[in-house]
Amino acid sequence: MHTKTTDSPIAMAHVLAMIMATHAEIDPREVRMLEDLDAFKRIGMSKAEFLRVADDYRNGACKALSGHDWLHLDDLEVIDEILDGVSDTNHRLLLCRLAGCIITADGRVREVESAIYDRMLLHWGYTRSSVVQAILAARVR
Repeated sequence: MHTKTTDSPIAMAHVLAMIMATHAEIDPREVRMLEDLDAFKRIGMSKAEFLRVADDYRNGACKALSGHDWLHLDDLEVIDEILDGVSDTNHRLLLCRLAGCIITADGRVREVESAIYDRMLLHWGYTRSSVVQAILAARVR
């Protein structure tokens, strides 16, 4: 696992890369979704840097996530460690919003994607409803 500083762009990228690691290959629809949402700029890194992180996670710390349809106990430890790298509530909410978009980018939500997203919400104290409310509030501004 990479060394990360709390709430650094790399720590935030790790969270999104973890979600993307549920596929054996980086899904271009997810990348397009992140581009459309200006996610790379919002987390503070270039698209190329982010894709390197995502590829590292897909082949390293989160490789097992693409190999099964549900979370194993070992996965939970890795997920929690990644999530602990981000502590700012605004960053966490942004990442929940972006993760929600990533998991729906291909038109369906796989069980493992949903489980990771639910773990993220639980770990950070959000609900799907509170994330939707944040999205709606951001549109009003």
